[in-house]
Amino acid sequence: MSPDLKADAQFAFHQYQTGAVTDPYAVLDSHRLFAVELLCDGLVTGDDVRESVNGLIAVLNIVTDYRKSQPVNTVLSEEV
Repeated sequence: MSPDLKADAQFAFHQYQTGAVTDPYAVLDSHRLFAVELLCDGLVTGDDVRESVNGLIAVLNIVTDYRKSQPVNTVLSEEV
């Protein structure tokens, strides 16, 4: 896989993981657009794009599933 493609996928994931971008679909779309630009410029192959996008989807699925499974932090007040 192209170093540029790999770096962009890592950056996209980092943006989501740190909360800079809260929508996983926005992160994925941004990476897909970059990957297609590289493909159109002949810098990567279709297989590289597929591998990179599928890898990012897999990682985002793991993280979003983990976030969904975490309980919401709430403070329960007791009536006296």
